[in-house]
Amino acid sequence: MLKGFLKQTDPMLKLIIFIGLILVFFGIFSILSIPLTAIVFGKSLNETMSAIQSGDAPVEELKFMQVMAQFGMMIIPSFLATYLFSTDVKDYLSFRKLKMWNILVIVIMTLAATPLINLFLDWNSHLKLPESMQNIENAIRNMEEQAAKLTEEFLKMNTASDLIVNLLMIGLLPAIGEEFIFRGVFQKLFYQYTKRIHLSVFITAIIFSAIHMQFLGFLPRFALGVFLGYLLVWTGSIWAPVLAHFINNASAVIFSWIEQHGNIPFNQDTIGTEQGQGWWIIISLIILISGCRLLQRGMERAG
Repeated sequence: MLKGFLKQTDPMLKLIIFIGLILVFFGIFSILSIPLTAIVFGKSLNETMSAIQSGDAPVEELKFMQVMAQFGMMIIPSFLATYLFSTDVKDYLSFRKLKMWNILVIVIMTLAATPLINLFLDWNSHLKLPESMQNIENAIRNMEEQAAKLTEEFLKMNTASDLIVNLLMIGLLPAIGEEFIFRGVFQKLFYQYTKRIHLSVFITAIIFSAIHMQFLGFLPRFALGVFLGYLLVWTGSIWAPVLAHFINNASAVIFSWIEQHGNIPFNQDTIGTEQGQGWWIIISLIILISGCRLLQRGMERAG
C-alpha cells in the first residue's frame, strides 16, 4: 500500500525524508552490528564492546561491522525511499542494461583517470589553512592518519580468500551502495528540485566527497563524483557509475595484493605526480575527453 505513496511529494520534502531514513537505519544497524558481531565471532557482548572502545577490535570484526553499516546506511534506505517515491523501483534507480561498447569505454576511462586523480590528491594533500585555523588543520590531518591506518589494516591480505573478501567489501558493496544512494536517489532528487542536470551532478558530487570525512582527499573524490554523475546522465543506467566505482575501488585492492605478494615496477598511487610524468596527465585527459564525447554522442543518438 505504501508503494509510490510519496510520489507526488515536493522534492525538497523527499530529500528531508531520505536523509531521515539514512540516519535512522544507520543508527539501527550501528547498534545491531555490535551484538551481531559478538554472535558471529563467538564472543560476549561486553568483550566485543570493550575491544571496539579500546581500538583493539580484530580487523575481521571491523570488516563485518563495515558491511553492516553499508547495508544500513545506503542500500536499505535507497530501496525504501525508491519504494515510497515511485511505483517502479527499477525505473527510478535506472536499472537499465549497459551496452557492451559503453562498458568498454567506461573501463578504459576509469583506469585512464588514475594519473589525474593522483594529481588532484597530491594537490589536495598540501592543504594549508591560515595560521588562525592551525588547530583545525591538525585535527583534519589526525583524522586522515587514523583513516589511513585503518585502510592499511583492511588491505592486509594473506590468502586468496582475503582478496575476495576485500573485493566484495571494499570494491563491490560500496560501489553498489554509494551509487544507489548518491547517483540513484540524491542526484535524481536534486534534479527534480533544481531542474538543472549539471547543478544536480555537482551538488551530489560535493556531498559524496564531504560525507567520507577525509578532507585531504576532498578534491579527487569530488572529481570522481562528477565523473560518476555524468556517467549516469550519458548512459541512463545506474550500472555505469557502479561499474566505474567498482573498478576504482577494486584496482586499489588488486594492486595492494600484488605489492604484498610480488613486485610491480611502478606505484599506482604516484603515477602522474612524479617529476617528468606530465605526459601521463596529458594521455589521461585525452582518453577521458574522448570517452566523454563518445558517451555523449551515444546518448544523443539514443535520444
